[in-house]
Amino acid sequence: MNKIKSNGNGHLKSIAAMEEKIIEFPVSYELKAVMLGSGKDEESKVKLVAVFHQFQIKHNYLTKKVSSKGTYTSFTYKISLKSRKQMDDLYAALKLLEGLKFAV
Repeated sequence: MNKIKSNGNGHLKSIAAMEEKIIEFPVSYELKAVMLGSGKDEESKVKLVAVFHQFQIKHNYLTKKVSSKGTYTSFTYKISLKSRKQMDDLYAALKLLEGLKFAV
């Protein structure tokens, strides 16, 4: 399975990389959102959960990890998506979140 790489803030390095992948919906996977490590973890989690609620995405919080220098904090959620449109809407909304570095 090839990983699709991001160049920052959720943008794919190559749309062609995504076009080669076929995703069958509904699908569940672990979404990792990397936020600037401002020390306001609860605020970051509230922002992420608000996006999940906006698009009625089932989610479970799994883990949090702080980078070695404390610059970034990653949050991992298990999410379930019903359609390609829901996935596209999710990533479009995540890109607008203040403090989000990228989401994969």
